[in-house]
Amino acid sequence: MGNGRILQLDDDTIGHIAAGEVVERPAQVIKELLENSIDAQSTSVVVNIQNGGFSSIEVIDNGKGIHHDDLKIAFQRHATSKLQQQSDLEEIFSLGFRGEALASIGIVSEMELSSRREGSDGFSISMKYGDLGEVEQCGMPVGTNVSVRDLFSNTPARLAFQKRPQSEVAKIIDAVVGHALANPTIAFVLNSDGRTLLNIPKNEDDRDRLYDILGAQAAEMVELLSPPEDDSVPGFEKWRGYISTPETTRGKGDEIHILVNGRPIASTPFLNSIRKGYKTRLMQGRHPIAVLYLECPPKDVDVNVHPTKREVRLRHSWRILERLERAIAHTLLAIPTLPDASASLPGLDYIVQQPKPSPVTSPQLVQDEQTHSSTAPVKPQPPAWVASAGLQLNLQGESKDEPEPAKKEPRPISTSPLAQATLPTSDGRIVSPPLSSRERELHRYGSIQETISPQNEPPLPEAINDLPHMEPLAQFAESYILVQSNDDLLLIDQHALHERIRYERIRYQDQDWEKQHRIVPQKVDLTARQQAFLEANIEMLHDIGFEFSNHEQEWNILAYPMAIKGDHIEEVLIDILNDLSEDAHTIPTIEKMKDHVAFLQACRGAVKANEKLSLAEMRRLLDDMKNIPNPWACVHGRPTSLKLSIDALDHHFGRHG
Repeated sequence: MGNGRILQLDDDTIGHIAAGEVVERPAQVIKELLENSIDAQSTSVVVNIQNGGFSSIEVIDNGKGIHHDDLKIAFQRHATSKLQQQSDLEEIFSLGFRGEALASIGIVSEMELSSRREGSDGFSISMKYGDLGEVEQCGMPVGTNVSVRDLFSNTPARLAFQKRPQSEVAKIIDAVVGHALANPTIAFVLNSDGRTLLNIPKNEDDRDRLYDILGAQAAEMVELLSPPEDDSVPGFEKWRGYISTPETTRGKGDEIHILVNGRPIASTPFLNSIRKGYKTRLMQGRHPIAVLYLECPPKDVDVNVHPTKREVRLRHSWRILERLERAIAHTLLAIPTLPDASASLPGLDYIVQQPKPSPVTSPQLVQDEQTHSSTAPVKPQPPAWVASAGLQLNLQGESKDEPEPAKKEPRPISTSPLAQATLPTSDGRIVSPPLSSRERELHRYGSIQETISPQNEPPLPEAINDLPHMEPLAQFAESYILVQSNDDLLLIDQHALHERIRYERIRYQDQDWEKQHRIVPQKVDLTARQQAFLEANIEMLHDIGFEFSNHEQEWNILAYPMAIKGDHIEEVLIDILNDLSEDAHTIPTIEKMKDHVAFLQACRGAVKANEKLSLAEMRRLLDDMKNIPNPWACVHGRPTSLKLSIDALDHHFGRHG
């Protein structure tokens, strides 16, 4: 610490501070260099990396090049050919404009830049950890070649916080793919450690570029169409692009690409509008694939709000987001898909009232009514014992004279193999019980695979719980099992219980982790990003039962763990790869990987809410409860059952005393 006086920092310290903002990681270096190549009107860009970009980065383009007299100036801070004065910031047409990238990269690496303009010789200049060399003549084709070596080697603290090279490759792929989607007329090649990861030819059509990058997934996407009434809406903003149908989803939102005036930006601010556009047709906890282009006047976009230019500020953001939501909803009108029943949140239905005598008020009732009227969204708890038999109340604590709210969707009539076990309600429509947003995220995989009946699963080892005999009485709302256990009435969530049983069965039976070889290898269509995660974790996947072959980036599954059943091997693998985000660090060991696969499979095959069970299936679930360590909580930690004792019921109905 100094003496508390303010000092002017030296240029070297200023340079390292700027580099900390602009050069976060190798992928950011490549992003900055790609932007320079695109601004230089290149038609071909080749990116070569070694060791995830930490050892070497090379970006070669065929753009118009840099004048040899400008090479030294290019390494000065805030030197750029894209701005002339302050007013130019109000309308930025180029990707780069700050003039910080080369200076920031050169201070934390050994950097060499070679460039040649049409009709001129080639020239080069180098910068080693902030020390700028002299301009020298060299032979080269028209364009620019930037080489970056030993990134962050002079800043060990910064290097220590970097991710694994394999993980960085995925980020680099994201950077190249983002610019490739925005610039179909430019050819992009990405080579990593001598292997070609991306080879995207130039073309004139967005749809062709989509196929080049996404492969067969592009066939499952539909063109975004704005509703006709948007033509008369004020403003010059226009959305175009492609979205997946509601059936084609991912466990994470990594495959949503947003491009504003040709600039790839973070998709987070747009996710809510995208989900609103899909409405109930998108499974909860799932995300679509989308490539969306926003075109609007440059003066309505402020790109000078983030050091890495990954975020922008839109002048009419509310109008732009509403346009996006309307366009997605309009596009999906032509897609024949049934809505997802699990998105319904019916709440509690009101009890049908009969004519009654004058009401009997109580302090509790008055308090409940005041609470209800002053804070409508907060529903007060009903009193346990309100008043005399002459007063009937609904479940809100309101008397019949109160205006009744809109009628809620009724729960279904449950049936049982025994006639006396039927629990009647007003009609027989299926209504899914609501889940919290957190639970919907936890169960985002549960809708992909068909249910496996409890009776069709192998038995568990001998009992490890000393549970009393439990007799299934009926099924309520085709979601809960009513069970008598001695003097207790249990309400058991059939999905939560079956999920827990399946998890224990899959996770801790050794045979489920044995390899199951395929007679015919199964080809899997992976994006370049998913391939990078597969290569980075292939040994761990091999240890849990997967085997793969790879020929010229065409991947095939040769074997998979027996824990994965049915025809959903590819979907399971893709969800595993999407969850292997280096930012989450959720699966660092083989045991964690097994936990994760068991979790996916437990969710997928478990019986769902609104699914009718036979008495034998209910009894099998109850019998299996004795054979698992913790039958009272599902794999997410939420309870599997609710207990009501006979004493509590007698007390509630006034039978005591």
